[in-house]
Amino acid sequence: MGKSRKIIIGTVSGITAAVVATGGFFLWKYNIGGGNSDGMAYVCAVSDVNTVSSADANMQFSGVVEPQEIKDIKIDSTKVIHEISVEEGDHVKAGDPLFTYDIESMELELQQGEVEIERMQNEISSSEQQISQLENEKYNADADDQLTYTTQIQSLETDIAKTKYDIKTKEIELEKLKKTIKNATVKAEISGTIQSLKTVEQLQSEGGEILMKIMSDGEFRVKCTINEQNMPMIYTQQTVQIHSRINDTVWSGTITEIGTEAESNQNNMYYYGGDDEMATSSKYPFYIELDSSDGLMLGQHILVTPDRGVTIEKSGIWLYSDYVITDEDGDSYVWAAGLGGRLEKRKVELGQSDEMMGDCEIVSGLEADDKIAFPSAAYKEGMRTTENAEEALIEEAEEPIEDENMLIDGEILSDGEEISFNEESYDSEKGGAADGT
Repeated sequence: MGKSRKIIIGTVSGITAAVVATGGFFLWKYNIGGGNSDGMAYVCAVSDVNTVSSADANMQFSGVVEPQEIKDIKIDSTKVIHEISVEEGDHVKAGDPLFTYDIESMELELQQGEVEIERMQNEISSSEQQISQLENEKYNADADDQLTYTTQIQSLETDIAKTKYDIKTKEIELEKLKKTIKNATVKAEISGTIQSLKTVEQLQSEGGEILMKIMSDGEFRVKCTINEQNMPMIYTQQTVQIHSRINDTVWSGTITEIGTEAESNQNNMYYYGGDDEMATSSKYPFYIELDSSDGLMLGQHILVTPDRGVTIEKSGIWLYSDYVITDEDGDSYVWAAGLGGRLEKRKVELGQSDEMMGDCEIVSGLEADDKIAFPSAAYKEGMRTTENAEEALIEEAEEPIEDENMLIDGEILSDGEEISFNEESYDSEKGGAADGT
């Protein structure tokens, strides 16, 4: 008869249960060293997270050369355009007329408003005369009739106050109308070239309010777009390099503005190194002031690389410092896939570190084709590893629910209760009974 070993049951947490099909018993494998620890860790190749090989590719954006300023000229939809004074492609100076509103109807409205004010002022004069007359009659009236006179006088005074308010409101309205008539001709605020000019018919059919654009004279700037997930990569006053698409010419510049409103049309701008998820998310504009625009052409498409502030020449393997754990003895290690794809602590030797980029050099202990995992408090040596992130998530979701009680052959065992099993009849390598049941 095989010897028995007694195990004190604490909690189900951390004990691996194996179901014996024929008996319905739960047996546990007692394995020192954690060779078959629960869970599964997601790992990826060192080459995929090596900051030396990935940094430049993930930090390049497309851009287009445009004027330093583009001014949208909008219309007041409550007014009628009488005449447009420019054509597309015309060059205008600041102060030149662009278009004129129809003021004939506004002038008629102004005249009618002035007549309305005069009428209300006459009403006030008439009411004041009536009040004067009623006060005289009230003075000579009997005591019983004086209340009636008082009521009539108060009603007229209320009417006068309301009419005075209406006059003040109308005067403000007419003052605005006078200014509109005076400024019926809309003038250019900047010097530049007329672009995207629309006809009145186009505005009516499309329902827009931008009649034209003025592309300013002077120096150029570069407009780029960035995916919303990558906004932390850039910041204002960051220096950049601008690369020609057709030769080796390079310009320099500074990011001066980062837009907060998503682009509505993103067909001409895209993020290099992005995936399908990024392609469907919002992109935002940012603008670069050039140190020199010599050799650039308006509308030219270029590539932009932000300066990452790196002063260290990097080669070999560099990882973000979060991948590396340093123990109390000062030894550094990473979680790596070892023999049989089992998770292990892999000791590494560190070299230089780049505080600005947050990465460090791995001098020895890792090769480019090794597989590593991002550290987690749940990791134990001997855990299985996978390069399939979905599989790791499924494994995590399927972990058994912890309970302080355990079902053994149909009976509930409470915390601290003892059970026995025949150790010799359990095949520790197969996870079941030695006889195959």
